[in-house]
This record gives sequence, structure tokens and C-alpha cells, in this order.
Amino acid sequence: MDADRTLAEARAALAAAAGRLVAAGAAPEQLVVTVPAHRALGVIPRRESFRRTGEGFVLGALLVTAAGDVFAPGRIARASRQVLPGHQSESARARRELRQRLLDARLPEGSTVVIDSRPLPLDDPAAMAAERGPLVLGADGVLVRWMPSAPDAALRPLAAYLAERLDLALGAVTAARAESGHP
Repeated sequence: MDADRTLAEARAALAAAAGRLVAAGAAPEQLVVTVPAHRALGVIPRRESFRRTGEGFVLGALLVTAAGDVFAPGRIARASRQVLPGHQSESARARRELRQRLLDARLPEGSTVVIDSRPLPLDDPAAMAAERGPLVLGADGVLVRWMPSAPDAALRPLAAYLAERLDLALGAVTAARAESGHP
């Protein structure tokens, strides 16, 4: 097996999957990284915030971009101003604060945001062979670990995994379009 060619084919398949979602009108998720709290100019305190790094689509255990880059998804949240009356648990207050900080980072209201995704090394065959995350390079090609605790025997071929996930995602786009009444 030619690992470089196999990984190039995987990148092309991932880019094609993202392209199909774009063509279908699916809304991409916003990708951000956490900017730790720091002092600007050495004295002005700045709290933790977020920096936008791009867009992609979550397909189960993978996050793919139109360029064919692939990530292990991080935390997923929605940028929104949700105000609920009454007593709230500490975890609900923390989620509300996170949603507000995403808006403060100038992310579109209502957008789905994926925080601190880990890029997978699709251009490095040795690193992909050593990878134990959601995408691995095995003897049979590129395989997907669809669940973090799944054993190596349960890995799925990338093409079959993408076909299944695209079918689900495109079905959701079609259903949402039908529900909104737009052709």
C-alpha cells in the first residue's frame, strides 16, 4: 500500500464530502481556538476568549473542511443569548456564560461552534499510522474509529463511514428545508 497516495485519496474524499454539504446548503460549524486569559501590553487584564480559525462540518467522529483537512472535534456549543428565568444550576450558568463569550468573540448568533478541535496529520503517513484518534492509517487504508473506546477490530473504512454520515447529514438538510417551506 502506498501510504502517501492513500492519504491523498482520503483528503480528496473528505473534501468531496464537505463540498456535497456546501452544495446542499448545509450550514457549516464555526471552528475556534481558545485564547487564554492574559495581560495586554503587560498590564490590561484580558479574560479567556476565542479566535475563529475557519469552518467545517461535523460528520460523527470527524470534523472536515472544504480543503479536505480533518479534525477530531472538540467541545461543541451554540453562540446564543439564551436567558432563562428562575434558579439555574452552576453548570447551566457556565454554559450560558460560554455562549455569551462566543458572541463576544463576534461569532454569528445561532451558529454552532466547535471549540479546540485537534487537527489530524493527513500529510504525515508515520503520524497517521501512530494515530489512535478518530482517523487512523491501517493496512487496509484509512479507517475511522467512530467511538473513542472502539477497539481496532471495530474500525470502519473511511469511504463507507463518509457515505453513511453524508446520507444522514443530507437528509437532515433536506428535512430542514422542507420544514422551513423553502424549495
